[in-house]
Formats: sequence, structure tokens, C-alpha cells
Amino acid sequence: MSAVLSCGLLQMDPSQFKTVHDYQISIAARISSLARKGADLVVMPEYAGMIGASLEIASRVPGNMFEVARVTGIEGYHRWLDFFAATALSNRVHLCPGTFLRPSDGGYENICPLFSPRGELLAEQLQTHVTEKEDQMGLVCGNDLATINIRGHKLGIAMGTDAWYPEVGRILALLGVDTILAPTAVPAPYTVWRQTRGLWQVVQQNQVFGVEASLGGEWLGCSYQGRSRVFAPVEVTPEGRGVLAEIASGSIWGELVATLDPSILAEARKAFPIFEHFNIDIYENQLADAYLVGRTVRLKPEGR
Repeated sequence: MSAVLSCGLLQMDPSQFKTVHDYQISIAARISSLARKGADLVVMPEYAGMIGASLEIASRVPGNMFEVARVTGIEGYHRWLDFFAATALSNRVHLCPGTFLRPSDGGYENICPLFSPRGELLAEQLQTHVTEKEDQMGLVCGNDLATINIRGHKLGIAMGTDAWYPEVGRILALLGVDTILAPTAVPAPYTVWRQTRGLWQVVQQNQVFGVEASLGGEWLGCSYQGRSRVFAPVEVTPEGRGVLAEIASGSIWGELVATLDPSILAEARKAFPIFEHFNIDIYENQLADAYLVGRTVRLKPEGR
């Protein structure tokens, strides 16, 4: 059985930060608060890692995240990695600081790092699917999905657009993850159905936990209005909603800590063993070639 994991989640409004110093002090304090509440892992929203970089160059660059990424460059990206590595180390937590846009050959990558409690970089997950608009802006896709083991609890990351592609969640489930982390930035106005067809749906289809940290408020001329929640299969959640914990409705600031106990996933899988009903022939003939070239994957993870 996989290990129990205590997961902290931050939701934030970037417009409340006036200087780089404000941002660094506030983020460090909030991560420390979650660590004191027992969080083993802290997850931040999509683009949260870039907010400080945008404040560094706010007087020189118009409000466009791709322009921020261009001016910040690889050196700036690594400078902010150092800040988050130090924050993870000082609080002895695993830290997923949201995502960064990073220049790459032929465009930009949306990348999500994950740090250990010793400040080590455990993974850098690239967004693997892009919308037509993202493609026009120069965003390029990654071609692999990493899994990360935290004391026996296996994680995967589906950030940004990937949270709305069911193939991503299914591949991660086939790789044996217990929890999918989803830093997102959902444009305003909020609609429950738009967000429900993202990570909530993926969780129900694959009987895993889902942690969605969503950006709120204003940033670089855009308005965001997502809901940050921790999901689990409907079979094992109060009132069958599929929600373990959530930031209060309408709030653009908030934090929470939720316990992810894989034993309740086992209960859901026993009540409705969906892995017995997957179309294995399609996966073998098409999915592996399309998404996992040259990589071995068990079509039914052990214990499911």
C-alpha cells in the first residue's frame, strides 16, 4: 500500500504583489504556514513561479507572459529555481511552485518543477498538449510524463492545458500514480462545468487523487477565476461530490491542507474496478505509440 501524504495547496492573486520583495516574503511565509500545519507537499498555481520574474521587469516590459519569458531567459528561470529550492529546504517540504514559461529552441516551454525537502530538483514536467492559441503564441510541447515517488506515494503532473486532456490522466494512471498535481490558470468568468471537465473528470475516470491549485485575480492584463480543490473518487467522498477539500467559493486567496490516504482509493477500486474495463487493445495498438514511444508501461498497475 502506498504512503499517506499530507498535501498543502495555495491559491493566490498576483495583483496583490507590488514588488519582488513582497512576492518572496509572502510566498515564503505562506509555505511556512502550510508546513507548520503538517504539509509534506505544497502545490502552487500555474504561472505562480513567474510572478516574481514579471515584477522584476514590470517597468520595462508590456503585459505579456511570453515577453516576460523572453526577457527573463534561461538565466532568470534558474535564478527563480534557486529561490524555490531554498524555500523547500528551509521548510523541509516537497514543493511544486507552479509553472514557468521558459525559452527553448523554436518557442517556449511551460514547465513545472518539483523540489525535495533538501532543495533538490526532482523533476521538470513540460506541458504535453497545447491549444491552437498557445501554438500560435509559440508554446511547444513536451513528449514525456514523469512520475515522482514521495516516500512510497507516486505522483504525476498534468499542468495547464494537460489537465483537460483525458489521455494525460489515463497514461499517468497506467504508470501507477496515486495523485495527479494540476497547477492551472482558468480565465474568468468562472463556470463550474469548464473546470469540472478538467481534473475532476480525470480523477473519476482513473480513481486517483487530484490536487488542483488555480490562479485567481489579475495578472499581466488577464483575469483568472479558477477554484482550487482536492479531488478523490466519488465513491469515497462526502455526498458523492468527488471533492475532499476546497478553497471557499469566490475567494481569490486561500490555502488548505488535505490528507491523501491511498487506502480510500483501494476502497473505490474495490467498489468499482474500472481498470478491469479499460480497452487494452486500443492502448496496445495506438496509445503506446502515440505517447510513450520507447518506454515500457504496465497496462494494469499492481494492486489495481
